[in-house]
Amino acid sequence: MNAQKLLSIFIIFAVLTCTLIAVGCTETDNKNDIVETEQDEENIVSLDEIIDIEWQWSGLIETLPASQSVVPDPENYTLVLKSDGTYSIKADCNLGTGGYTLEGNDLTLAPGPITLAYCGPDSLDNQYLSLLSNVTTVSMENDQLVLGVGENGDRMLFVKGEVVEQ
Repeated sequence: MNAQKLLSIFIIFAVLTCTLIAVGCTETDNKNDIVETEQDEENIVSLDEIIDIEWQWSGLIETLPASQSVVPDPENYTLVLKSDGTYSIKADCNLGTGGYTLEGNDLTLAPGPITLAYCGPDSLDNQYLSLLSNVTTVSMENDQLVLGVGENGDRMLFVKGEVVEQ
């Protein structure tokens, strides 16, 4: 009977130890989550930083395959986010508008009406429009607007143009 009592106490002790270890691991994970959340909140782009500015597409950083390209005429590829939740774009010889949603640093550009003129063989209008339709995030780096595209980590870089009057 003593052996049975001793075995029961050992089992209870083992279960209690495993439970405390599991709780300890969970608390550590939660603390890391809190730190990550605080860091994410610090990096959230303020709408005031990005609206009513003509952003000019200046470059593209692609991850697969790794490459970086410069847009030859940034003033021909613009994006203006407006305070009413709409945007306007210039894609070389084409103009368009649409709506956007910004939640934290998640940005979605909903397509709207756009002209469909042929801008010539050297135009980047189709690439620009395709990239904009896959935008997922927004951030600011060194006074540049950075739009994350797709799931590969590709990034569109924009420089400030003119402030746009409402």
